[in-house]
Amino acid sequence: MRILTYICILILCIVTKHTQAQRTVTFFASDGLEITADIYDTDVESSKYMLLFHQAEYSRGEFQQIATRLIKLGFTCIAVDLRYGNEVNFVNNETAMRAKKGGFPQSMLDCEKDILATISYVKSIDTKPRIFLLGSSFSASLCLKIANERTDIEAVIGFSPGEFFGNDLRVEEAIRGLQTPYFVGCPRSEHYYVLQLLSGTQSKKKIIFKPEGSDGLHGAKTLWWESATRDEFWLSLLFFLKDFK
Repeated sequence: MRILTYICILILCIVTKHTQAQRTVTFFASDGLEITADIYDTDVESSKYMLLFHQAEYSRGEFQQIATRLIKLGFTCIAVDLRYGNEVNFVNNETAMRAKKGGFPQSMLDCEKDILATISYVKSIDTKPRIFLLGSSFSASLCLKIANERTDIEAVIGFSPGEFFGNDLRVEEAIRGLQTPYFVGCPRSEHYYVLQLLSGTQSKKKIIFKPEGSDGLHGAKTLWWESATRDEFWLSLLFFLKDFK
């Protein structure tokens, strides 16, 4: 266990905080909205795809640093602009701007169409993809819901999932019985709430993580270089991902 810990820490030290070059693509949701996404290619041959979905009012820019690290683990990363968002890290949400201009619905729940469209896009470029979903805040809830409804999701990673949808969707009920492997991380202040949310899941492989050093940040930004909890979260996430060769 100690050797594995040292290996994980070494990986974290090797991977820098700088942004990896990426290419931008677009594809369409079921209602016709054009979606923008950045693809970060891994240097190794791999069929593993990590689909990255941001939190409210953000953009695909939430994952600039995060994708740079994940590609070192053999994942092709696709960071998606959901229709509910704005800007982060100087990256504008092109999908949200397009949706507003075109009069498309833009609620958080409508973003489920965008997540499903991303899954379809991956299947259009790879005949046998291994699909992993990573969500931040409200999109983490949607990723868990989708994984409970499909058999083609290998694992889910969620940061700060919750009940963000009012009477339109009760997440605790929607993910009841979930058997897909998952990693869920959250600040200490959210931990009791997240445990209740996940209480009805049945996944045999799961990690529900809270940091010890400090409270932590809401959503996937707790992995950012500037976050005081980044090393704790990354180490726990690496332990989860190491079994998906």
